[in-house]
Amino acid sequence: MILYARALLLRNCGRFTHVSSDFGSQYHTHIFVTSEALYASLTRGVTWRHEGRFIDLDADAAKPASDNYFFCDYDVSKRPVWFTPGVFVDKGLQPLAKESKVVDKSDFNVVDEDYPSTGGGGRAYYVPTYGCIESILPGHCLYTCAFSSQQTELERFAAGQTFMLGKKRTMMQIESLSDISPGRQVTGVCMTPYLQIPPVGVGQFSRFEVLAATVRYVLIRGELREPAPYWRFQGVCIGGIQHEVCLPEFYIQGRL
Repeated sequence: MILYARALLLRNCGRFTHVSSDFGSQYHTHIFVTSEALYASLTRGVTWRHEGRFIDLDADAAKPASDNYFFCDYDVSKRPVWFTPGVFVDKGLQPLAKESKVVDKSDFNVVDEDYPSTGGGGRAYYVPTYGCIESILPGHCLYTCAFSSQQTELERFAAGQTFMLGKKRTMMQIESLSDISPGRQVTGVCMTPYLQIPPVGVGQFSRFEVLAATVRYVLIRGELREPAPYWRFQGVCIGGIQHEVCLPEFYIQGRL
């Protein structure tokens, strides 16, 4: 099998929210997007297994906390492409810091459709009266690397394409993209980009940086502890920066 990779920069055209936590109606947002969200958005959901119906929240909550939950709803084999998690980056392709020019907070009042008010009795207990929500301001770019065993899957992407992404369905536009790079499989110790892996996978790294962590996964980049098979993509150039992308075989398995 030959693997191909293509780096993408996507710009958010509106305020972007990917809720990471809720402390008493104070909503905070991640500075990244999951691989699953990118797949659903950048494929426009064409491999959704349950045609004609939406997500069943009760059934969704009952799914085991495994790395394979997403594949119960999407048939990735029909569009064999996957993504590294999308990270909002600066011009040097380094993660953005949460500062005033990057994120801000907006106050809101919640109106219950069955009780059109924001105060007094009769409001359902789960409907907050007021709060604030943190958003990434428009005009920032997130970086992701798409990879596939079929070059034609990566040829579908072009500058200027738009997609809907995130909790609030923000429009994202491809700002720029690299050429398609064929990979070469080698064995050794490599430095990875940010990957989305189960927490137990941290032990495979000798040194690393963690961007975020949840019960289900961590976003981590670093150096593998032991020599292992990985795919090397050289000369990936995007945003005027040329770099090398290395994807460990364990990250590819089960996805393509």
